[in-house]
Amino acid sequence: MIYPRRKAEGNRSGADAGSGPDTGPANRIFFIDNLKILLATLVVLHHAAQPYGPGGWWIIPQEPSGFVDFVVLGIFMTVNASFFMGLFFMLSAYFIPASLQKKGAVLFMKDRLVKLGVPILVFMFIVFPVMGILLLGYPLFSPGHLWFVALLLVFSAAYVAYWLVKKPSLTELRDFPGTKAVLAFTGAMALLSFVVRIWWPENSWVAFNLFEPYHIVQYVMLFIAGIVAYREGWIGAIPAYTGKLWSVMAVIMVGLFPLVYFVTNGAMFSGGLTVTSLIGSFWEAFMCVSMCIALLALFKKRFNKGSPLTKALSENTYTVYLIQLPVVVFLQYLLIGVAMDSLIKFALVGSIGVLLSFALSHFVIRRLPYAKYVLG
Repeated sequence: MIYPRRKAEGNRSGADAGSGPDTGPANRIFFIDNLKILLATLVVLHHAAQPYGPGGWWIIPQEPSGFVDFVVLGIFMTVNASFFMGLFFMLSAYFIPASLQKKGAVLFMKDRLVKLGVPILVFMFIVFPVMGILLLGYPLFSPGHLWFVALLLVFSAAYVAYWLVKKPSLTELRDFPGTKAVLAFTGAMALLSFVVRIWWPENSWVAFNLFEPYHIVQYVMLFIAGIVAYREGWIGAIPAYTGKLWSVMAVIMVGLFPLVYFVTNGAMFSGGLTVTSLIGSFWEAFMCVSMCIALLALFKKRFNKGSPLTKALSENTYTVYLIQLPVVVFLQYLLIGVAMDSLIKFALVGSIGVLLSFALSHFVIRRLPYAKYVLG
């Protein structure tokens, strides 16, 4: 599929959210492919850290960790959670307008139902019940980490409904938003998140564990931003100054986290109508937006090249997202009771989990009969 050109940008072409039949070697956005590889890796590492740091409930028992382990993994998981799934929603949304324009509403939704709906059913009624029986003694009927896939399906359907009514133009190229506009966007994300968190603090899941309202504002806003970014040509047109500015902001926000955590006495994510929740909402919104812009600018400048390896890895990112949790849990189970520092366990589970997830996806899962119809 060929996308519009911006004089200073070149071909804005790319692949669908998976790596389906529209993908070709001559029409990929390499830096987005490479960024998706990073995000998939972060998902694996985040789940690898779950029982060893200050995470919420996990199917593997929480293991005691020293103060340093707790702090290091706590900072990693908090910074990671502030942006990585929101950026996933943004990148997934970016390819929707062209795909919808090409396929039409019926074929597009049929494709979404197969690629997103089938994995949800498989994990909710087969994979997770079996994992629950083996590890907990009772079946788990939950979407688990496929909450992202389920929400993406809901968001996609909502955009299709909007598209059918409004018939928006496919492209209307404009400059990347200025600093004031980005600040306004970030402030709106913070304030709306604060309002939602009055009733739903962190780790409050609703609708059969389908989603966590705590982050819903971020996900909706970044999904919409992805749609608009395609239409107006923003992704590949971030000015150098803007990239540097928000990269510095991202570093500052990471550095501020320990201070904010200390000032709020660890209650920055506890929700409620409190000053601490307001502070936490603003920190997370600025952490999220600055990291998203910084990574997009960095990967556009430094990692906008492809190779057979990166192409293969990017084609497996969706499948890796699907299968990585059972892989990680299996590795964590093997280390239960092993006398080893929590950080070392995290490093082992994370590194082996990443390699094993990509290997299983590439050499096994995506080669199963009919897998190409679901996984691309």
